[in-house]
Amino acid sequence: MVQGATTASFMELCPLHKVGSSHLYASDQPFFCKNMKVDKSNGALKKLFAFGGLAQKRVSVAFSKLSRQEISDTLELDRMSLDLDKLHNEDEVNEALERIIDSERQGVQVDPKNIVSILQACVDLKLLETGKRVHEIVMRSPSRHINIFNKLIELYCKLSSTKDALRVFEEMPERNLDSWNKMLVGFVENGQEKEVLGIFSEMKRNGFQPDEFTFNVILRACGSLGAVEEGMTYFESMSKDFGVTPSMEHYVSIVDLLGKSGKIRDAKELVSKMPTKPSALVWKTLRKYSPTGLKEVLAELDPPDSAPSLKLSNRKRLKNSLGQNRKGSNSNPKKTEAYERARSLNEEMKNAGYVPDTRYVLQDIDQEAKEKALMYHSERLAIAYGLISTPPGTTLRIMKNLRICGDCHNAVKIISKIVDREIIVRDNKRFHHFKDGKCSCKDYW
Repeated sequence: MVQGATTASFMELCPLHKVGSSHLYASDQPFFCKNMKVDKSNGALKKLFAFGGLAQKRVSVAFSKLSRQEISDTLELDRMSLDLDKLHNEDEVNEALERIIDSERQGVQVDPKNIVSILQACVDLKLLETGKRVHEIVMRSPSRHINIFNKLIELYCKLSSTKDALRVFEEMPERNLDSWNKMLVGFVENGQEKEVLGIFSEMKRNGFQPDEFTFNVILRACGSLGAVEEGMTYFESMSKDFGVTPSMEHYVSIVDLLGKSGKIRDAKELVSKMPTKPSALVWKTLRKYSPTGLKEVLAELDPPDSAPSLKLSNRKRLKNSLGQNRKGSNSNPKKTEAYERARSLNEEMKNAGYVPDTRYVLQDIDQEAKEKALMYHSERLAIAYGLISTPPGTTLRIMKNLRICGDCHNAVKIISKIVDREIIVRDNKRFHHFKDGKCSCKDYW
């Protein structure tokens, strides 16, 4: 062994082409190496134990142009790419972020794939503040890849911060169709449908061709706005002006728009003229708005629809966070306080005019029990927990995988006014931004 040499930070087996492919012959690949030794004094490669088809001399040439730090950093970032696919909690995400910051301080340019991976972890784990730290790293970087900006837009939109998403969108050095689509769907999911139509007009002015996904978003926006004429115009322009063939999802959206606006005959006529057999969801949507007699006719035409699969209840997830289902561990000390806050909120709401709508309790129990069941719905417990865990004025963000019920929707509107906070609830359909006793969905969802 050479005196003063140290082992570089190599993976157990690493493809040689990652650090010197220009020196390899195609017939020699794949090639693997390990136990590389480098001299501390000048960074030159002194000894390499190689295993494979290349002669040791050619391998030395391949590595001679790389400094010890470059080799170490390359392999460290390779390992990081693998690790970033396995981020399961906030601590792991923060640890990965610190490693990226350390690499940045050493002057190592971070692979865009690593940034996208950690942003995806922030989306999955609902880590808005951590995502903002990643955004700061991106803005310091000389390399600003379009995929990173698109992922930032997605992060902010999915975590209900459309102002930040729009700021990223407007500051992008360049955009592609995915950039526009992410901004459009972000607005519609956050109840900002008017902004959707404005962005769509700007998109066309900039010469971008809308695709099938774009029109899905536009028709959803028109449905929420009740914009029948605009919706029909966009629907007809799909194939006429842009060569996009309407899918079943587009038909469901336009039937929903017509039905909600009371234009049942127009909706029925549209379905009857469909070039392909209507799906079960198209029939179901039409039947939802149809008079009783027509419902019976449509029920005969409607093919049997398989029951939708049930997702894990958000209540169970909340119970886990409060420590109710953790075996071998003590209950969360804030559990009792959260339930007490939910009860006190209920009294404040009643004083403000709230009347529980027990139609949303399907169990065969008495009136008092139904009111109590509503009081402990998962989103209300989550709000109570947030109120006791955050400073006054902090925006609360609640994520649930089921549709918010009508009673809870009304309750959260009242709560937002009582506690003087913005409360953002993401159900399985959209974001609801509650503030000052109102919701961004305008009571349609």
